[in-house]
Amino acid sequence: MAACTETDVLVIGAGAGGAAMSKRLSDRGIKVVCLEQGDWLHPMDHPHFYDGWELERHRAWSWHPNVRMFPEDYPITGNTEPMLMNGVGGSTLHYAGAWPRFKPVDFRKGTEHGVEGTIDWPISYEELEPFYAINDAEIGVARRTGDPGNPPRPEGWGPANRSGKVGQKMGRGFDKLGWHWWPADNAILTERKDARLPCNDCGFCLGGCPRHAIASTDVSYWPRALRNGVDLRTNARVERIDAKNGRATGATYVDRTTGSQHEVRARIVVVAANSIGTPRLLLMSTQKGHPDGLANRNGLVGTHLMFHSWSFEDFWFDEPLEGFKGPEPAVLYSQQFYDTDPARGFVNGFSLQVGTALGAANSALGTNTGNIAPWGAGHRKFFNDHFGRHALVYVQGEDLPVRTNQVTLDPEVTDSSGLPAPHVHYELHENDRRLIEWGRRRAREAADAAGGVIDTASTGIGGLEGPPPGWHIMGTCRMGNTPEDSVTNKWNQTWDVPNLFITDASSLTTGAAVNPTSTLQAVAVRCAEYINRRHGDILAQTTTPANADAPDF
Repeated sequence: MAACTETDVLVIGAGAGGAAMSKRLSDRGIKVVCLEQGDWLHPMDHPHFYDGWELERHRAWSWHPNVRMFPEDYPITGNTEPMLMNGVGGSTLHYAGAWPRFKPVDFRKGTEHGVEGTIDWPISYEELEPFYAINDAEIGVARRTGDPGNPPRPEGWGPANRSGKVGQKMGRGFDKLGWHWWPADNAILTERKDARLPCNDCGFCLGGCPRHAIASTDVSYWPRALRNGVDLRTNARVERIDAKNGRATGATYVDRTTGSQHEVRARIVVVAANSIGTPRLLLMSTQKGHPDGLANRNGLVGTHLMFHSWSFEDFWFDEPLEGFKGPEPAVLYSQQFYDTDPARGFVNGFSLQVGTALGAANSALGTNTGNIAPWGAGHRKFFNDHFGRHALVYVQGEDLPVRTNQVTLDPEVTDSSGLPAPHVHYELHENDRRLIEWGRRRAREAADAAGGVIDTASTGIGGLEGPPPGWHIMGTCRMGNTPEDSVTNKWNQTWDVPNLFITDASSLTTGAAVNPTSTLQAVAVRCAEYINRRHGDILAQTTTPANADAPDF
């Protein structure tokens, strides 16, 4: 083994949570080493520069690592197709930059209905709101303030992204029905920030952004973290988090470029390896005193996996809407049906998010729902009737945190370093099926109210036929109120190991009915500030307190 490095804090993972954590800690002069099993992505690596750029989301730029099969990826077995990426920036490298916040009600779902494994968050929206604001300022949010359906938010870095004819069309439909709607917040620049250029409306946001308009953490948080002196090590695949006498001591990793093994010793360890990678790493870290994996005395590591329940509803209209112009994420949303109404026959609710389309090839290939242009004589007519006349409505529902939806270790399949592959099991709860079916009808109602629908297609309940899609992966090491209901306390501090913290989407207690990145980063910023203020106390702790006193922020 190569020489050992010693540091104050070791962060594992350079994505949304790990980047925010590394930057905030280093702002205060804390010495940080960050290990990332992927590498940097160069702007020219983005598929925007390929002739077949629209096809690359199904090939080298696939959301699923089993299709992409980059050297830094690990295989995933089970019945799902989770969306994740390894590299500096993590899954923000190919996210769309949608930037909603959770609502106050989302933090008290255990009190509201307590169905299945649902518990209240150990914190409130009001406690998290200052850290939402800090994070928004760091990454640069395009926003229109004043949404009557949500608490007040600060001004964005620039105005909201353009809604275009698609937004205008569906907005009229919502207005006709008297439903709430508002222009979407997005982490996509509409005004220049630092060295990042504003959006040029190219449309292929899920292929990354070579202009750096989308706030992936490689261009938002990491430049400043590196200037602070953070030691970011790429191609560093962690094999195990080490522990002794009930405390984390660091980690052992292999350099994927040389095959050599290294050790980092740290006073505090933070895991932010995504909601599949984090439980995988904890479960791999079996050792003396931790026979079932690290921080897993209660058996909850990897459980209560959430994906959101989904349906994509494609609508084509009898007029040009030019949806291929403008950013790819939601241009507006309706949260008319966000809150639980028992009269509907299910708990929780959903957002209706209005999105756009890509270019000509994507239209011919079925847009989002497989409505493929026919071969032969009918191709041209179909294409002319569909291209540029499309609006997408995402029905994004909050799924229940079911304990048996979980990440475990595959006993047979390994990655290229010989480490166990994660096995992911997810089944949509009947409550969530009823929710999505009801939401699909509301999406069609809104399109009909907008007028001029000539064709429709849907992915149906729960998503595409086949494995359930893991668009947003959450909850596998959740925050909670006691060591019996969760993996960490209110400060993201694991109950079993007082100097081990978890700050990615696996820490989210519930998934709400909105995209999670804004919230998971706010949680990471809050945890970083806790460590900044209390790292001396953390080092002195021998047990993790259930209700640690709040630091003076």
